Amino acid sequence: MKRRVLYQTVFPLVLVLFVLFSASPIVYSQGGSGELPAAKPTPTPAPRGAAKSPRPAVSNTPAAPASRTLSFNQAVKGSIDTRSSDKAPNGYLFEEYFLNAKSDELLTFQLQSNDPSLAVQIFNKDNAEVAVAKDSLTGNFKISAPSGGLPGDGEYRVRVIGAATGRNAIAYTLTVNRLGLLHSAYYARLEKITLNYRETDPNSVTDTQAGLEELAKDDSNKPGAFEFLGIIYLYNRGDAVRAANAMEQAIRNNGAAVVKISFDSQWRRMRSGKLNWDDPRAGWLRIRPNQLLLTDTGYKSLATLMGAQIKEISKLVENANNLIVIDADKARRPYVLLPSTGKQEEADLVIKLIRTHVMGKAN
Repeated sequence: MKRRVLYQTVFPLVLVLFVLFSASPIVYSQGGSGELPAAKPTPTPAPRGAAKSPRPAVSNTPAAPASRTLSFNQAVKGSIDTRSSDKAPNGYLFEEYFLNAKSDELLTFQLQSNDPSLAVQIFNKDNAEVAVAKDSLTGNFKISAPSGGLPGDGEYRVRVIGAATGRNAIAYTLTVNRLGLLHSAYYARLEKITLNYRETDPNSVTDTQAGLEELAKDDSNKPGAFEFLGIIYLYNRGDAVRAANAMEQAIRNNGAAVVKISFDSQWRRMRSGKLNWDDPRAGWLRIRPNQLLLTDTGYKSLATLMGAQIKEISKLVENANNLIVIDADKARRPYVLLPSTGKQEEADLVIKLIRTHVMGKAN
């Protein structure tokens, strides 16, 4: 009985010692190089009272993907891929981008892909979807709100969304085209800028010019700002070169170069030795693509000439005035008119614009 008790007491003790020795680290013998392994440095204890270095926090949140911001008129390539694209609640896959835009901008979203089922979605900062529609002629996506523009200024999320199956990704190219300003927004700004224009007030001229130049920068595809700038450059600033550039751009944008003119009510020439017409009138000459329009100061049409009707245009110097003479088919007499300044550079500019843009002739 005593032997059994002794066995039950000693055997567990032997077992514990065996486990402790078995768990001891293995010591490797010295290698054949003859060098002893380097000793581990003894850690230096931190002085009492010193603050302990905080351990870096471990986050279980996955790293956010790099922000992808769209720039106007610059193509971005991407793909819808089952392995990497996000999934919408309806099961479709999408890639998302960020766009900063204004409510008065005219935008189209060009999406090119071999898969015609891909579409564009737009969401505002409150996650409300902005309605878009695909143009049947161009294939581009446009904002289908009544204004034609975004509901407000700020940041939007633009998605390319579609259904991808299998392992093959669907490649695409996305371009946000900024075409200028919305028609209504552009002409509202133009009216506001020109409303207080006073030709004889230097401050008014300066403010109007600055506003028009800013408008032309925001939208270089519409003619209104360039038409008015041509007038200011020519008559307020006396700068025929800048006036010519503005007028050329206005015509290219399907607008008109606008010139002040005077003339006789019967289109008669000035009599020799006289500095004015027998029955003087004032008006405007509007030079458009393939068209010449003469109006009075109230913009009532006096004559409209198409390019094919004009047989000849020439300059006539009469009493130090540089007159312009236009011979046209079906006209009782030539149209004789005087550009406002009467100077040669203005007359030469008018003739050049008419020959180039109305008659289609090289200078």
